[in-house]
Amino acid sequence: MGGKRLAFDEDGSPAQVSEPIKLAKKAKVAKDVTADTKAIKSDVPLDTAVEAFMKEHEIAIDDPKAAPCLHLSEAPFPASLVSLLMKQNFPAPSAVQAAGWPLAVSGRDVLAIAKTGSGKTLGYLLPALTRCQAERTAAKGAPTCLVMAPTRELVLQIQAEATRFGAAIGCKAVAVYGGAPKWGQVQQLQRGADIVIATPGRMMDMLDLHGAGAGPSTSLKACNMLVLDEADRMLDMGFEWDIRTIVWEMPTTRQTLLFSATWPKAVQKVAADLLQANRVKVTVGTGGNKLTANKSIEQRVQVVTESAKWDAFLKLLETFKPGAADAGKRVIVFSNTKRDVNWIGQHCWDNGFSVDTVSGDRTQSQRESVIKQFRAGSVTMVIATDVAARGLDINGIERVINYDFPGPDDYIHRIGRTGRAGASGVADTLFTAGDRKHAKELARILEDAGQQVPAELKAFTAQRQWW
Repeated sequence: MGGKRLAFDEDGSPAQVSEPIKLAKKAKVAKDVTADTKAIKSDVPLDTAVEAFMKEHEIAIDDPKAAPCLHLSEAPFPASLVSLLMKQNFPAPSAVQAAGWPLAVSGRDVLAIAKTGSGKTLGYLLPALTRCQAERTAAKGAPTCLVMAPTRELVLQIQAEATRFGAAIGCKAVAVYGGAPKWGQVQQLQRGADIVIATPGRMMDMLDLHGAGAGPSTSLKACNMLVLDEADRMLDMGFEWDIRTIVWEMPTTRQTLLFSATWPKAVQKVAADLLQANRVKVTVGTGGNKLTANKSIEQRVQVVTESAKWDAFLKLLETFKPGAADAGKRVIVFSNTKRDVNWIGQHCWDNGFSVDTVSGDRTQSQRESVIKQFRAGSVTMVIATDVAARGLDINGIERVINYDFPGPDDYIHRIGRTGRAGASGVADTLFTAGDRKHAKELARILEDAGQQVPAELKAFTAQRQWW
């Protein structure tokens, strides 16, 4: 991501790009942390069951000796943590968990490319908690693990999971994010944390890397594990230099886990710079370097004129009206602008929908309240912009509606809000002539996922592109 570029804060507003203090140092090999856990069996060939599992879930691991764990009883975690998972009726490991858990616990750097809703949060949190218990370096202000994510909403969701499972082994998680008073977060850090989950901008503040002169509130000198969640989104939002500057504060012997739904050149460059040379790449799905959609999501694209777009949208809402077949099911409607989010939200409210909005116009407490109500089911429809909705990791969302087409990368992230954790979902998209520059890529995404490509979309792909 060479040169200066437009950056965004956690609300999606333009922000000043921070120049890095130094380029981050490339990590060296991390020490093994498998003392009381089951290490990866790198010398055992894959058996038939594992091969079948990898084929079914389209898992590719660039270490042929890597051995995924297919059952929770095989998970390489402390007994108390496995016991908690079993008591909570945790299902069989997802593809990214099965492939990544043994590698991460063995101390290897892991690069995981997997669709949203694939179980990646526990894919890195459980190995992180295992490492925290093994090292127990939670002196004041000295975490063992740092997790960075693009938005406050995702940070809070990760913290909730870390707190829930960390309680079983006495590990403490602290969330650090913008839009909330700094002093309370400073106090939490100074009381000690095993895992810090942070947005890059606020983490820069906590380390006093913006040069404000307040002094650091924590230290990463003993932080031996780094997780970058939704790395592609963080780079899209302009956080690359913040990430590199923060990583400079960590040991060169750290272990790094990088998770991304897509694999653009910007992510490839950061991965090459920050991960060890012997890192293991895990890909779930057949995408490779291409954008791919979750095949459990039914993608329905309507090509409409701008004048017919609103009527087409209203028709999509018919089935969710009070008393209709899908009334009460949870829906996310995406729009590209805050203005349209507010306009659509007002219309839906006036027509009896249990609806609220999530955009940069809302305060942090308002946004958290909406997400809490949506999760509980008291609000069944949320109208949102991309930035505000990133990190909405909520199972049971039956439908995603794209009022506007955002571009291929954001399209993949939007529709990934449904079809999570092995469930199916439906994504409806309205596509106009103004979006035609994306027609070829959208058609390919649909074809790769085995979805129908509308004739009107194919017609756009055949046109000579002057735009």
